[in-house]
Amino acid sequence: MKDREESRAGATEAAGMNVVQFFKLIMKHKPAAWLIAAAVLLGIGETALSLAIPLLTMDMVEELSASSLRAATIFVLGAVFLTQTAMSGFSVYTMSYIGQYVISGLRGEVWGRVLKLPIPFFDRNSSGETMSRVTNDTNVIKDFIVGHVISFLGGIISVVGGVILLLTIDWRLTLLMLVAVPAALLILWPLGSRMFKVSKAMQDETALFQGDLGRVLSDIRLVKASLAEPLEKRQGSFRIARLFRFGLQEAKIVSIVSPLMMSVMLLILVMLIGYGGVRVAQGSLSGGELVAIILYMFQIVMPFTQMASFFTQFQKAMGASGRLQELLDEHPEQYAHADAAEHHAYEASSAATKQPIEFVDVGFGYTPDRGLLQSLSLRIEPGQMTAFVGPSGTGKTTLFSLIERFYEPSSGFIKYGEHPIADMPLEAWRRRIAYVSQDSPMMAGTIRHNLTYGLLDLTDEVRLREAIGQANLTSFLSSLPEGFETEVGERGVKLSGGQRQRLAIARAILRDPDILLLDEATAHLDSESERLVQEALKALMQGRTTLVIAHRLSTIRGADRIVVLEKGEVTGQGTHAELMESHELYNKLVQHQFVADI
Repeated sequence: MKDREESRAGATEAAGMNVVQFFKLIMKHKPAAWLIAAAVLLGIGETALSLAIPLLTMDMVEELSASSLRAATIFVLGAVFLTQTAMSGFSVYTMSYIGQYVISGLRGEVWGRVLKLPIPFFDRNSSGETMSRVTNDTNVIKDFIVGHVISFLGGIISVVGGVILLLTIDWRLTLLMLVAVPAALLILWPLGSRMFKVSKAMQDETALFQGDLGRVLSDIRLVKASLAEPLEKRQGSFRIARLFRFGLQEAKIVSIVSPLMMSVMLLILVMLIGYGGVRVAQGSLSGGELVAIILYMFQIVMPFTQMASFFTQFQKAMGASGRLQELLDEHPEQYAHADAAEHHAYEASSAATKQPIEFVDVGFGYTPDRGLLQSLSLRIEPGQMTAFVGPSGTGKTTLFSLIERFYEPSSGFIKYGEHPIADMPLEAWRRRIAYVSQDSPMMAGTIRHNLTYGLLDLTDEVRLREAIGQANLTSFLSSLPEGFETEVGERGVKLSGGQRQRLAIARAILRDPDILLLDEATAHLDSESERLVQEALKALMQGRTTLVIAHRLSTIRGADRIVVLEKGEVTGQGTHAELMESHELYNKLVQHQFVADI
């Protein structure tokens, strides 16, 4: 646990970004320039009107003192109040729109990048942590843009304009008021740096907590079956306690900043009223001018308070954007790797769908210090069924992952026909492949959604029913009142294992693949479900290059070719009869009627 926390702390430091990088990330998704200009102008207009209010109040006080209050003064003051209120409302809405627009674009960019990240990224990072980056971190940035940017710009204008107007009214009182402000800022500066570190740590811990939450919820049946609730409760309590501590650290900083700013404001107010009262008594300052100075004091000091909050939130947004940038800097899968000549050659050759798959001196390991495949060379003939057998951990499933290009070989290459698959457009290559596994994963949604998943242009009801028929699911579908619109539940929990596997086969039929990858779809079924699935598989395998990870003798016997893997190397190839005569390990595996999978 300690090592994990230290590694994440190092990653957090690496994820930091400067102000230029932050605004560069934000401006990539800015709305139309006129909308930004409108928000800025509304903010400036609102601030300008607010600066006029103390002057109008000064005139009203002077007129009241002279018992000569004019109706026009009250009318103008009321009109300014109403106009400022309206402009403030429009300014808030416009800035909220800009913030939501920017975050929508940023989330779209991050989500698009997540979908294109290679499988090794998801091996290293939990889904919950990645979810936290897309949701929580973007929310931090949104809150900063919506709640603090316009108020910060308006605050600067209010401070500058207020100081200028105060200097015209009475420069002595203005200088007195401004003495305390720089001192307060010097105290607040180191607190902002501390808030930046605490905020980043809070965001990281939130991501870890969300990662644990996603892990537990996705495997809640395993948790309950294993009686692991106390274990997960301890882990969750540990995360919650750390979040609590970070929250308290943030609260300590805020508890210093807020009272300090309030004390500064009250101190200035006392000084102004005391010194200003003496000046009024001496006749060197009018009562109206003192009222205007006090109002301007609030218009100057309050923005300074907001600026403290602005810099705190800015530090949080910087931390969040650093983590997002780290994710955006991850290298995505290359969906169009080939140059024009290679792409044209591939398209020309793809007309002939039945082409061999060839492994040429392929080496691979999930970690650099642990190789799994060792200079593996193998040719898989087109249109045939090739079965892979061998002890657990020999790399059978890894071969499938390399064919699907979830991972790249560390040495050697894989060819389809005359072309290395690494040089082929990734989307076009994967479109040629269908994979039916033991688990037959399903997405939450309807049967129709799962059948057409990834086939957005498929709306032909006849094709759907043909696929259902070939997969031996017609009677099952007819028994459902809602038919294709029946919900399957999260991960297909409302379906039996045989129903899920036959749905996966129907989905493969609809994809009409050239290459079929089967991780023995009948390994854990009862005899009747196995019979139905075997019949469906026979229909699916017709005329296709089929690769099977074999678990049962019945599957092995029907293969055109059987490949025996041991310690990441091919130690035997041939038909069932040939290997029974010549290969000791294969003979032993068959005698036990079981072939293990990794």
